[in-house]
Amino acid sequence: MNTIHKLLDEIREGEVVALTRDLVRIPSVYRSGDPEANESRVAAFVEAWFRREGFHVEVQLVAPGRPNVIAWLDATGSGPSLLLEGHTDVVTEGDPTEWSHPPFAADVVDGKLYGRGATDMKSGLAAAMIAAAAFRRAGVSLRGRLVVGALVDEEGGMLGVHHLCTTPVGKALSAAIICEPEQNEICLEQRGVVWARLRVRGRMAHGAMPEAGVNSIEGIGTILRELPALRRRLRRICTRSRHLRPPTVTPTVLRSPIQGVAQPNVIPSGSELILDVRLTPGIDGDEIRRAIERLCRQVESAQPGIKVEWEPLGALRLPTKVAKGEPLVRAMVAAVKTVTGKAPRYGGVPGSTDGTILRTVLGIPIVTYGPGNRLIPHQVDEYVEIKELIEAAQVYAVAALKFLEG
Repeated sequence: MNTIHKLLDEIREGEVVALTRDLVRIPSVYRSGDPEANESRVAAFVEAWFRREGFHVEVQLVAPGRPNVIAWLDATGSGPSLLLEGHTDVVTEGDPTEWSHPPFAADVVDGKLYGRGATDMKSGLAAAMIAAAAFRRAGVSLRGRLVVGALVDEEGGMLGVHHLCTTPVGKALSAAIICEPEQNEICLEQRGVVWARLRVRGRMAHGAMPEAGVNSIEGIGTILRELPALRRRLRRICTRSRHLRPPTVTPTVLRSPIQGVAQPNVIPSGSELILDVRLTPGIDGDEIRRAIERLCRQVESAQPGIKVEWEPLGALRLPTKVAKGEPLVRAMVAAVKTVTGKAPRYGGVPGSTDGTILRTVLGIPIVTYGPGNRLIPHQVDEYVEIKELIEAAQVYAVAALKFLEG
């Protein structure tokens, strides 16, 4: 029996499904101010599982109650280091009564596993865990190091991956497979995101005498009128992609006044607008900063007395792209062909992932590939197709073998 067959024999559908169900049944929605609402319980489960499997395990406390779990198999040579990356946090389940299946019951019905995090992304994490364990169970040694990362806070500020990038195991990484739900398509590009908070300053006055003040809300209106021009500007700078939607600029949060009590007879001196800016490859941080700064100055010019300032919410998450000639990509293509007997399907990641940080901070190649329809995350009745889940685990194992063995 050859090495690939040995590995695939250790990936059993029943175990992959059971592990995914175990992970989904541990709620890991982060709620600020609630010491019980975080990733600590699911991280403890993942840590115990890897220790039983004989992995080296490092628990990195990123924030109170929010630990990364990093597990790896030692290399037998001086080969590269490959990360299979997943995150343990999930978004809110919302109103449980809207679900056809309880959000944390992990029901299996008609070949689908339901639950919050079933797609995004406890199925991908479970597939990565089983794929890595297959090497130890099958007695297959690797010249390079195989690492599995179960990280916190991907749905928020990505604290977990930022922390990983500062650690010795993170700095030693050569490449990463991001196990996010992308319908088992090989995704070499992903959109970037900038959350821009624009603050408009005017002058407070009585609503009956608006001429005595400067209405900051009217400045917000001017910003909204200028957003199509900003979008067109960004689309001229960015590269067109066959797998990604072009750049978008979407207002998502509006607040006025910024301070004090909202009153119907008071012109607010300050208003705030948050923009969700999505980008495709081809733009850098300086260009996006200049484009937003230009928008601010245009608003000031259009409305005397208004001052507009902006700041990013968190770090800029720039778009990423990896060439098809990268060894990791070639390993993924070969793995998909081996497991499915078909040529791979290519796609693009519509949002931002932990892979954005790995690519921009560490400079390593990333490929995003994982089970689950990319439109399902964050919805009621989230689910993953079990067939896709098993296929992903098999592809991870074969790709790791081909990449780490050269």
